[in-house]
Amino acid sequence: MFIKSLCLSNFKGFIGDNHKLNFKIPDGLTAGSGLNIFVGENNSGKSSVFEAVNFLRNGIKEDEAYLIKSKLEDGSQSNNASVELTFCGNIENAITYFVQTNKQTAFTNAITNEKELKARRNTNSCKKLELWDSVNQEYSNPNGIDAPFKALFETNFIWADTNPSSEATFGSTTLCGMLLKEIAQAHINSDEYKEFQSSFNKVFNNPKSVLRKQIAVIEQKVQDIFTEQFGQAEIRFKFDELKIDSFFKNTSIFINDGVDIPMSEKGNGMQRSVALALLQVYAEELAHDPEKNQTKPFYLFIDEPEICLHPKGQTKLFKALLEISKTKQVFLTTHSPYFLATPYLNEVGLFIFRKNGVNNVVENASLDKMFPWSPTWGEINFKAYKLPTVELHNELYGVLQQESECFSEKEFENWLNGKGVSFGKSWTREKDGMPKNPMNVTLHTFIRNHIHHPENQTMQAYPYTEDELQQSIEEMIKLLKKIDI
Repeated sequence: MFIKSLCLSNFKGFIGDNHKLNFKIPDGLTAGSGLNIFVGENNSGKSSVFEAVNFLRNGIKEDEAYLIKSKLEDGSQSNNASVELTFCGNIENAITYFVQTNKQTAFTNAITNEKELKARRNTNSCKKLELWDSVNQEYSNPNGIDAPFKALFETNFIWADTNPSSEATFGSTTLCGMLLKEIAQAHINSDEYKEFQSSFNKVFNNPKSVLRKQIAVIEQKVQDIFTEQFGQAEIRFKFDELKIDSFFKNTSIFINDGVDIPMSEKGNGMQRSVALALLQVYAEELAHDPEKNQTKPFYLFIDEPEICLHPKGQTKLFKALLEISKTKQVFLTTHSPYFLATPYLNEVGLFIFRKNGVNNVVENASLDKMFPWSPTWGEINFKAYKLPTVELHNELYGVLQQESECFSEKEFENWLNGKGVSFGKSWTREKDGMPKNPMNVTLHTFIRNHIHHPENQTMQAYPYTEDELQQSIEEMIKLLKKIDI
């Protein structure tokens, strides 16, 4: 079971209805097929998508609803915010194995003819989850479905401001805690653990043990005082066996890279690397139910995974995420070129976020490609950040030469001029370090020659500006669209 799409209405910066994102779904074979990458400037809504998924699954307190409602242009707040998730894939299997029996019908009845399951939550009732009723064509709230809905799939969020050492502790909701709890639960019926239980009771509950005899002295003193003051009664201490996951609460991770010290004393980069390694193990192991021999649907959300990781570490992490996303959906926000300058972007879902006034806008970059080999690092930079780069300029210049079949500079210049591009710049060639006569050229060729001929000493005195680079890129994009390659 996978998340097919997310639809936001008046949720934080997504003002209005039907902000829809259609996600990539793992095919089981291709690296990156289930990876969805969000890029864009800060405060453009990338992390808000994560918050929306978390809101739909877990809800929030009614008095916190104002935190997620859109602020409108006039400064007022929208009346209601809602989040809708559409699931696809083997939904019935997930319901059978992970939803309690008496609630399964409510979910199977909500599966549409398209084999989809739609769930919605809004701020009118933050604690009420609704399922789509395809018969009556409306959302409804079958009684008691919130907890079973949470049991239907797992999510894990690593936020940009998450303390990495917190994820590596052994609390009940941390990565380590949940991971070891699953291992421990599977160990309860083993002979080894039964031997431990017997030893525990021999020490704490056997009247003949040394510890129990010492405790009996305290019991008797308490009993004597109680009897004197309140009447006859027997007082004794009973030591219940600890739950198996309790033994991990005082556990800590040590790292020995020459000096064996707790992870908490290492730098943030190493701590975050360990936390992300735990996350990968969690993704691969935790959702698997050994008793049912089934894997619970699991969705992984990582906010700026590149934080505190050096370039080589980022590259290795990205490769690991590509592998995980063969079978599981992974969602991440990033500004890192090491996550984006890769040929695997042809396989992943790439979503570009930007601001239009106060409203967040999302573009699926895989649907609007400049080149047959899109998306590229230069293309992403331009779409996401309005940042012109020499990489994109080179790509545009080259593909226009290819499409025009004008491979010499003179032929291509004449072709550009025939498309309405003027010879507005002057370029001076050099031969053996000596300048030749200046030539009138287009802005595109002027910049292209600067990029390809940094050795030209004469033209170093006449550089192009960033505004000219942007102008040239925008003009070539318009030409490319007219060709419609």
